[in-house]
Amino acid sequence: TPPAPPGPPGPPPPTTPPTPPATPTGSAPPTASPSPTPTVPAPRPSTVVKPPVITQAEWGASPDYDGTPEYGTEIKAAVIHHTGVDSDNGLSCAESRARMRTIQQEHFSRGYFDIGYNFVVDRCGQIFEGRSGGADLPVIGAHDAGFNTNTVGISYIGNFEKAKPSRAGLDAIARIVAWKFGMYGIDPTGKVTLTSGVPQGYSGNKIPEGTSVTLPRVFGHRDTNATACPGANLYPQLGRIAQVAKTPGISHALATSDFNRDGITDLVAGTPRALSNGGTLTVVPGGIDGPVPASKRTLTQNSAGVPGSHESGDNFGAATAWGDVNGDGYADLAIGAPGEDDTSGHADRGSVTVLYGPALNSGFSYSTSGTVTATGAKLGSTVAVGDFNGDGEADVFAAGTGKGGNWNARLTGGNTVAGTLTTATGSVAYLDAATGDFNRDGYADVALNYRDTGGIGRVIRFAGSATGLTKVGVLSVKGGRSIAAGDVNGNGYDDIVIGQPVASESGGRSGGQITMVPGTSSGFTTTGMTTIHQDTTDVAGGNESGDNFGASVSVGDYNADGFADALTGIPGEDFPRAGVNQSNAGDVLLVKATASGLTGTGSVRFSQETSGVPGTGEGGDLFGSSVSLTDLSGYGRADLTLGAEGEDGTDGIVMYVPSNSTGLGYSQALIYSKTALGTPTDAHLGQTLTP
Repeated sequence: TPPAPPGPPGPPPPTTPPTPPATPTGSAPPTASPSPTPTVPAPRPSTVVKPPVITQAEWGASPDYDGTPEYGTEIKAAVIHHTGVDSDNGLSCAESRARMRTIQQEHFSRGYFDIGYNFVVDRCGQIFEGRSGGADLPVIGAHDAGFNTNTVGISYIGNFEKAKPSRAGLDAIARIVAWKFGMYGIDPTGKVTLTSGVPQGYSGNKIPEGTSVTLPRVFGHRDTNATACPGANLYPQLGRIAQVAKTPGISHALATSDFNRDGITDLVAGTPRALSNGGTLTVVPGGIDGPVPASKRTLTQNSAGVPGSHESGDNFGAATAWGDVNGDGYADLAIGAPGEDDTSGHADRGSVTVLYGPALNSGFSYSTSGTVTATGAKLGSTVAVGDFNGDGEADVFAAGTGKGGNWNARLTGGNTVAGTLTTATGSVAYLDAATGDFNRDGYADVALNYRDTGGIGRVIRFAGSATGLTKVGVLSVKGGRSIAAGDVNGNGYDDIVIGQPVASESGGRSGGQITMVPGTSSGFTTTGMTTIHQDTTDVAGGNESGDNFGASVSVGDYNADGFADALTGIPGEDFPRAGVNQSNAGDVLLVKATASGLTGTGSVRFSQETSGVPGTGEGGDLFGSSVSLTDLSGYGRADLTLGAEGEDGTDGIVMYVPSNSTGLGYSQALIYSKTALGTPTDAHLGQTLTP
């Protein structure tokens, strides 16, 4: 196999032949490993579960290979690359499959037998099979001259001299490293001595032929080659990739909200109050231009393949969450119906339904377990999905409000653990759960917000482990009415942001506040905790009782700087217009994140009264009743999706505001009403949004 040229494999230099067309002449065959022969090694089992890989056949590779694969004897190290092309920073993840085809054609034009990298990832966490020959075999690539044999080459689509790597992209690289290293018992954080196989200077190689060099097991192309690859912003993350690859829960299912596996996160709008509180929900696929309402999917308990049947009061869709429950790479949808009655006379026992992507027309449902009081349990008041035991298949967490509160963790393919939240006999309220890896051990954890029977907001931490989810205890920080998780301070540990809209529940500001609590190796800490409210420096507006600042909250990186920002709803905000007070018209605040947490500096506040934003703020709109700070277009910047459940009577709306490279795209903002999404009259569209 010809060695790689210096620098990242971008477009060939002008002296090379023109790049062939990107469209392949045919589809590659499925890329199962070839049968072992004297030159083809047998595949080795790994101690780490294989992550979902988009095969050559799936991304449309050309089968016009110029030769056949060659194999090493083992994998000793991982070489991390970037594609290094500026235009890749402007691609949507929906275009990654097409980009794989052009990379392959570029590498063909250089005389390579096939694409040079063994694997490629993108910012959304998609993993693509690179060079053919068997993803589970030590295929010799063409990515690092002198060091192609017995290494695995992993490239990240983008130029990371300029762009910042995403958490999803880094996690995807770590999962590949762990899986490949797990075949050979390699410590990802260790060192390895490799010997250069080509002369110094050949194709950029820095190490004289026959000379040995000691390197980290996860190293960058620049360590052995005269290149900037993998870029100034990705190279410093290699140590973190190695550390994550070593965590005990590294076999975890990668987080995904992409049910059709087109590379873009998909939106769910729950309308549990629709149709006499029977409930419906609407799945709106993401697209290059944002949500695609023309491709919406409406689901009720009467939909084909959905367990149960629609009944008044079920509140189907009260809570929803995405995750890959069956480990096939497609996001599955967990749906709470806390008002569901069982067939044994237990009213409001509640239920959780899981529908498998991409079809969303098959799955299963379940209710309370163990000693939890069934009547009035209202399981499904909140749901969350994460791989709590790190086995490669996501699990489902749910909680209910009845008799002191109850929780339930259903391990896919395993047991169910359930229990009570408190010892009280009355009902708790305002359940909201968020999943994340708060202590960076590879296992998904849960933070559950609720208001106890004494009227005080609480947050309970549940910790994941090889045996599943365990209730650890109540945080010292007060809870509120909403909660979200993400890596706010960019240190690799997921943090939580608690929405605390009511002072009597949280001990906070009378108009409400949000509080970011950092994650650490031992759980949460108040060190580095930050609180934002309407009197915070550089936050527009002022604190007023009843504003409900923090009624909803979401976390995501809206400006692609590597820090997860926060978006919070303020649905109780009033606006005067022509001498008339528009009570509870509502607005939202976007809060930037830094290495020190959340800051008022650079925060953005807007409503339907803001210039360029469609619609008009009116009393009772409750703009900000729900919020989602999620990339729905695949460009790497979290867009703003906002609910106003009181708009148009109580029909409600959802508004989408894209995050552009130049800021928020008010002029491109779109309103999705009941007409666009087909929701029933008085459905309170905008009550809940997922992610």
